[in-house]
Amino acid sequence: MAELKRALGGLHPESMIGGNFNIVDQEKFAHALVLLKESLWDKGATLFSADNLITWNKNFSFLRDPFFYGILTDDSTSLAEKSIIWRTYILLYFVEFACKADGDFAEFGCYKGHTALQIVRKIDFRALGKKVFLYDLFEWNEGDAHSHHKGLDNPNLYEDVQERFRGHEFVRVIKGSVPESFKQGFPERIAFAHIDMNHPDPEVGALKAILPRLASGGVVILDDYGWWGYSPQKVALDPIIRDFGLKVLELPTGQGLILR
Repeated sequence: MAELKRALGGLHPESMIGGNFNIVDQEKFAHALVLLKESLWDKGATLFSADNLITWNKNFSFLRDPFFYGILTDDSTSLAEKSIIWRTYILLYFVEFACKADGDFAEFGCYKGHTALQIVRKIDFRALGKKVFLYDLFEWNEGDAHSHHKGLDNPNLYEDVQERFRGHEFVRVIKGSVPESFKQGFPERIAFAHIDMNHPDPEVGALKAILPRLASGGVVILDDYGWWGYSPQKVALDPIIRDFGLKVLELPTGQGLILR
């Protein structure tokens, strides 16, 4: 590989193997990766396989960035959180982009607060004078329509997320169903919104409330938009986006990007 680098006069190759979802036969999948590596000109030195993305012969700038490398090497970061690193890279790029827009930041479906924590680590919200609103049910009960994640079995999840952001006075954690919980607090103007609730009903309610308040230069990222398993969200959200004269860009990571 050193000889390949010298021949190309470029970067040292980077690669990553993380977790993927919706696989019913892990043994066959692992064997397929072995065969794929054997078929490649660099023998897998630039192979990325995580978050249902398999690609190679890319620079992977996020794997070279100290901030994102820190996420991947942090022992407190779960495998799932590490595996969505490409999503996080895209999200934080547009978080920085939206800092120039008027308004506050909000995440709808913050779960354990991992993504929100990366946002507040990346951005100096005190200097900007902006607030961050985090919304979630912080629970799952039998029969609930939203996805069941193991962390939702923690009866103290809401309190744990509050503790995670203790000392960040600009962060407000709001418990309850969306959009009903907006009565507890909602930004007057929105610069950035991240929607990740795994169900069309609350996502419709959130988007209908966000778009009238989305500032010029503002950004909305829909985490589930491009995932076939969550395609009811796309079906439900597309007409709302069109009604506001906006378009959504589906990304290979499964995210949907809206710019105003």
